[in-house]
Amino acid sequence: QVEQRKRKAGRRTHSTMQKQVAVIGAGAAGLVTARELDREGHDVTVFEASDQVGGLWRYTPEVEADPLGRQGGAARVHSSMYADLRSNLPREVMGYADLPCIPECMGGRSVDSRRYPSSDEIVAYLEAF
Repeated sequence: QVEQRKRKAGRRTHSTMQKQVAVIGAGAAGLVTARELDREGHDVTVFEASDQVGGLWRYTPEVEADPLGRQGGAARVHSSMYADLRSNLPREVMGYADLPCIPECMGGRSVDSRRYPSSDEIVAYLEAF
């Protein structure tokens, strides 16, 4: 029984073993997931379809030429947002525990201080994160 305890004590658990981890998407969920995995000591790579963070919150006026996907190789539009989209959640419940979603915590990036922020404000918050 003592020998068995010694062997278990010498083993690294899954939570302490460094792993290479891929996170798909640099939106709200992907960014916090990458941060938490990094805090646990893992080697994290984030893959994002665009060249900026924000995920589906990042608005682009582009539209797909072939919205039904019938033409192979047609350019795909990353975002499903529309220009004036606002969150249906108040900013007080949207933020991460260690970075509230309030203008004072966004390092000068805030563009919309209303309680139900615009997509631009959410992107600015994610950039501050």
